Amino acid sequence: MLDVDPTTSIEYEGAITDARSADRALQGVYSAFQVGDYYGLSYLYYQDLYTDNLNFVGTFTTHREVANRNINPTNLQIANTWAAIYSAIGRANLVIQDVGALTNIPQEEKDRIVGEAHFLRGLAYFDLVKVFGGVPIVTKPTLNVAGIQSQGRSSEAEVYSQIITDLTAAETKLAGGNAEAFSASELAATALLARVYLQQGNNAQARDKANQVIESGEYDLESNFGDIFNASGTDNASSESIFELAFNEDDQNALASSSNPAVPGQKFYVSASLFNLLSSDGGERFGETTQQQGTRRRVIKYDDVVDGSDNVVIIRLAEMYLIRAEANARLGAAGAPPSLQVISDINIIRNRAGLGSIVPISNAEALTEILKQRRLEFAFEGLRFIDLKRFGQTCTVLNFCPATGTTPDNTFRNLWPLPFQQFETNPNLGTQNPGY
Repeated sequence: MLDVDPTTSIEYEGAITDARSADRALQGVYSAFQVGDYYGLSYLYYQDLYTDNLNFVGTFTTHREVANRNINPTNLQIANTWAAIYSAIGRANLVIQDVGALTNIPQEEKDRIVGEAHFLRGLAYFDLVKVFGGVPIVTKPTLNVAGIQSQGRSSEAEVYSQIITDLTAAETKLAGGNAEAFSASELAATALLARVYLQQGNNAQARDKANQVIESGEYDLESNFGDIFNASGTDNASSESIFELAFNEDDQNALASSSNPAVPGQKFYVSASLFNLLSSDGGERFGETTQQQGTRRRVIKYDDVVDGSDNVVIIRLAEMYLIRAEANARLGAAGAPPSLQVISDINIIRNRAGLGSIVPISNAEALTEILKQRRLEFAFEGLRFIDLKRFGQTCTVLNFCPATGTTPDNTFRNLWPLPFQQFETNPNLGTQNPGY
């Protein structure tokens, strides 16, 4: 008989005892992010489907509710995604606790493993807070039924505090280590902090963190936009990739097949508005992002239909330039001319796409251009929903507007409902998001 030990999952009892088992447990945390309910399909695409970048063609009511921006608390996909994210958090909790207690591995190795787990836990909590708002904060592993933690919801501010605590710990423990894109690094934590601070409105901190990544010299913008997404597996990564999840033929995602009309199944297609904007103003990004196939507008950032091995780039250098530009523009007066740094950062991204340079006359005009470039640059990379919320555009773009006359209040749709199933199993969870 052939009995092969699993490489991404192990039984808990006595599992983490040395450097090898600690590293295997850490790989299990990464694996939790790759499932179809998380970055393998649903959570990632939902950030664009819930906005104006993707449409849905199919019969699944779970996807249809998200596409219609009318999510029911009983939506099973939302429940599965919630569970998938908390599964990743649970695995990270176990690594942080048990590896941190080991005394038989070098401190440097222990710091690396625990630091990566802190980064992944911070990312998972950010993925929760940006769509659900306040959620339960669980930082201890659940090892059996008796140990289930029925915790109430923490506030949104408390969740952000936990995220920053985790990412700061990751920066410290991973300091001076490898900046390789397929595992968390000090600069990956710094880059994610830049994104988190920007979403919070802490613009000076966001600017400083983004600047720290840019000035590190560890990353370079690809001269060809399409080269960012050509890698699969862990053989290579783009020069601008800061953190990405690696997929291969044995560890697949469904991102490509779910947007190819030649393959049976439920489909996510590019919206007409994004397709037209990419065609007119996207430059080289148009042909590397989408493709007309018959009557359908297909996503081709992820195009490996056969093996499902497209890597998912979660953080890359281009975002740091646009974070620095946005933060600096917000720090200035809206009507004042933008700084040379703001103009330069915008044009770095435009020029790489084959577009000419521009000179916005005010910070307000610069912010409009930044939002446009973020839509063109990061389509289907999971950023559109938080961008619209941060820019206060969900009313004008998604009709999430306050009540006016006979029009009902739709601002509650800026958050998704907490899964109904969680209220049935956790008596301490508290109240549902308003409107649901």
